[in-house]
Parts: sequence; structure tokens; C-alpha cells
Amino acid sequence: MKKAAIAATLTGVVVLLATGLPAQAARLIGGRDIRNGTITRADVRKGSLTLDRLSRGTQRLIRQPGPAGPRGPRGMKGDRGARGLSGPRGATGPRGLRGAAGAPGARGAPGVSGYQLVHAASAESAELRQTAQVNCPAGKVVLGGGGSASGRDDAAVTASYPLGSGTWVVVAQAPAPTGAAWSVTAHATCAAVGA
Repeated sequence: MKKAAIAATLTGVVVLLATGLPAQAARLIGGRDIRNGTITRADVRKGSLTLDRLSRGTQRLIRQPGPAGPRGPRGMKGDRGARGLSGPRGATGPRGLRGAAGAPGARGAPGVSGYQLVHAASAESAELRQTAQVNCPAGKVVLGGGGSASGRDDAAVTASYPLGSGTWVVVAQAPAPTGAAWSVTAHATCAAVGA
């Protein structure tokens, strides 16, 4: 008998909810008139229950975040982006100021100066061998020299060399005696050379 009464009551609740009369249903049914577990989600209109209609404990349970899930696998490395293009070359900047003059360098070694060409001839003689010697002036050294024979076309210079730092020697030779006198002349280039 009691089950039949509850079934009739639930039928009335459903009719009242369907007809939009929740106030009248509330006056006819109390919490003690509904058996636990008899109302299912099929009996509740979708979207009709909001969070504030539930108990605070239930709200806290709903709002409480769940435990963190397992870490997912590492994603694949993405493709490298395209390299950017170089910008245009900038304009040439203004010319800088002239720098200060540097310190003077060390004085170089003295050079060669006072070039002078000197000559000396041997005494004329019919001898087949003639020698001439020329000396540079004081303070100058011989840089080079040479010589020539005169008085005989067939006489020739056979030796020409420096003797020490300020003398040049020339030797000439005639092929055969003719009795004619001839001589040889020595030439030397002299100059002052700095120490």
C-alpha cells in the first residue's frame, strides 16, 4: 500500500514538473516521501540543476582539481626556420680626423758623399810592363777604378785592383819590345763614407 502511494506521488511530481507547477509540487511532496535511489537522471530535466543547488561539500569535491596525469612523451623537434636575408649595406661614414704626427725616427747612418774621380799615370818608358797607382785624397776611400794604356796600341791592361782602402793599382803589358815609349793611367772613384 505504501509503495502504491509513493508511485502515485512520484507520478504527481512528474506531472507537476511537466506542467510548470513546481510550487504546488513542493507543497504536496516532502523529502521523506521520496525513497533514496528512486529518482534517476532520467527524472531530472537536462540543465535544470546548477552547482549552487548542491551542498557545499559536494561543490568542494567538484571544484577540487584531480591528480596530475602522467607526463606525455616529448614532441618531435620542429623544422629549422628559414634564414633571414642580409640587409643592404650602409653608407660609408665620414672620413675621420687626421692623426697627430708621430715621433721622429732615429737618425740614419751617414751615407756616401763627396764623390771624386782621380787619375795618375806612370812615367813613359819602353818597358813591356807598366804599373800606375792612384791615391784618394785624405778622408776619402776608393769605391772603384780602372785603367788604360797609351803610346802603344798593342799594350793592354792585365790587372786592375784596389790596394788598401784609398789606392787603386793598374798594370798593363806590351807583347814585344819596339823601343817606343808608352805609359799606363790608373783611374779611381773616391768618396767620403760615414762611419
